Amino acid sequence: MNIKSLIMASLAVLAIAACEEKPVEVPSSVELGKKSIAAAAEGDTQSVSLTANCEWNATASASWITVAPASGNGSTTLSVIIAENEGDARDGKVTVASKDAKASAELLVSQAAKKSVEPEPAGNTIKNLDELKNFFTNAKDYTADDEWSLEADIDCGGATIAPIPSFAGILDGKNHKVYNYKVVAPEGNAGLFLSVTGTIKNVILGSKDGSKWDGTSNISYAENVATGHMGGVCAELGGTLENVKQFATITLVFNNSAVAGIGGLVGNIGSPAKVSGCENYATIEWSGTMGNGAYAGGIAGHGNNAEAIIENCTNHANLEFTQPNGKYIMYGGIVGCLHNGTIVDGCTNLGAVTLNQSIMETSGTYMMIAGIAGAIYTAGVVRNCTNKADVTSNRMQVSRIGGIVGTLNSKGTIANNVNDGKVTLKQLAPNDNWQSAGGICGFQEKENADNLIQNNTNNGAVTVEVENATTHNNKVCAGGIIGLGVLGLEISGNTNNGAVSITNKAAGAAYAGGIVGWFKGAGSLTKNNENKAPVTCKTSDDAASVAGGVVGLSSDAANTCTNDKNTGAVTCANAAAAGSIAGTNNGTLTDCKAGGSVNGTAVTASNVTNLTQGASSSGAANGTSVAN
Repeated sequence: MNIKSLIMASLAVLAIAACEEKPVEVPSSVELGKKSIAAAAEGDTQSVSLTANCEWNATASASWITVAPASGNGSTTLSVIIAENEGDARDGKVTVASKDAKASAELLVSQAAKKSVEPEPAGNTIKNLDELKNFFTNAKDYTADDEWSLEADIDCGGATIAPIPSFAGILDGKNHKVYNYKVVAPEGNAGLFLSVTGTIKNVILGSKDGSKWDGTSNISYAENVATGHMGGVCAELGGTLENVKQFATITLVFNNSAVAGIGGLVGNIGSPAKVSGCENYATIEWSGTMGNGAYAGGIAGHGNNAEAIIENCTNHANLEFTQPNGKYIMYGGIVGCLHNGTIVDGCTNLGAVTLNQSIMETSGTYMMIAGIAGAIYTAGVVRNCTNKADVTSNRMQVSRIGGIVGTLNSKGTIANNVNDGKVTLKQLAPNDNWQSAGGICGFQEKENADNLIQNNTNNGAVTVEVENATTHNNKVCAGGIIGLGVLGLEISGNTNNGAVSITNKAAGAAYAGGIVGWFKGAGSLTKNNENKAPVTCKTSDDAASVAGGVVGLSSDAANTCTNDKNTGAVTCANAAAAGSIAGTNNGTLTDCKAGGSVNGTAVTASNVTNLTQGASSSGAANGTSVAN
């Protein structure tokens, strides 16, 4: 074979060998269209594209993630199924890997936590009128463990219902309204509830819009039945009322000789109880003749327990009493009467308190009327309260009228209160009954060392206009803080900014003072008080008029005034009974500061000794200086 042929044969062999080589291997490839997905707590199914050139398997890192299909060859679309989440937020992943394990891709999966769900109201719910009727029907059977909540405003459709006998459970109104109803009591006590020993809170009664009376809601009695305690929420309270607003009117025809408590919310509190943060908008409408006596107030008629408290409540309604009574009426913007240690704390009266009785009543009847409490008996307390409305009476019998308290009877405390309302007693005809009016308290009557009127401020004018012969021992008295203090009374740290004036068209005695009109009995004292307002007193002949910047008449040798101050003008035509500190002093004045003027003469260093007390005084005035 020649060389040329050999070369050609070799090339042919090489060509054949080249044609027999294997093709080049392509590497596995797996790619996902998304790197992550997110799902809601309720669960979800989401689609994710897969691009692959090989066989593959798909796996999930958690049981709550499912992938379909779980395996395949080549490109496809995966369904990622995420189960419902019952707990916290969670994370997982899906991994797609080639069968030869040479390629893979991951999909991150996140899921939100289960949304918080408002818990079902505790206990039982009232959502409509039928459920409210059912509640009213069965309320007497509920115990302290039964809790109810009002879940909607409810229009009662003008229905007339009987009082609910009792309620010992818990009713939370959630600031909803119940309105358009009438309660008619068959006899005895009257109220939406007769007795509450449980808790009623956060509810608005008798108003459709929460700002005014609905024009229908009312508490009343059936015709010609015996009447008793009466309240817009309950007749008697031995539990708690909290944040209750009451608009339903109260209509009372007196037909009973027993003493009754009448209140915008509560008639009588005779057990440990609390009325807190409540508001009264309800008016009290009276008729008939009271056989005996009554306690009446915007919030409560009568508080009669050492563990009872009325706190942070407000009366918005004007209260006017017009009926004759057989014995007495104790009438206040917040409460009629406090007994046995009941406390009124931080309350406000915004409604005018008026006693309108222009007829002469039976001898021996009397009244106690005030912006906060008509009367305090046996260790009651009124503190941190404010009266912003006028207190007015024209009653032709004995009157005890005050901006904060009408009468302080025994062991009582009146402290840290403010009166901004006018206190006015204006009688329209001659009579022979004693009268007492004060910017803070009208009258104090029982001996006890614990009687205390302290750190109060009066800003309202105290005005008495009568035609009174006052043959009675108690005369006519008016004071910026108290009209008449009888026995064992401490008056300290008070300030009077309201003008004090008595005009007696008869010749009967009258005593006016910037702090106290008359200290009548032994053991009473003033200290650290200040009067800044004018004091005037006038009778028909001026012979029995007495006026002082601190005390009008201090009649007992044991009475003392210490470190008191007057800068107001004192005017009294009976010059012998006019003084910058005392009109007539039979006790002791010590370290007082005399200022202002007496019958037009300014008090100065040269005349302070003569003008400190009236010439009719028999007591001592020691250490008096001129007020700055």
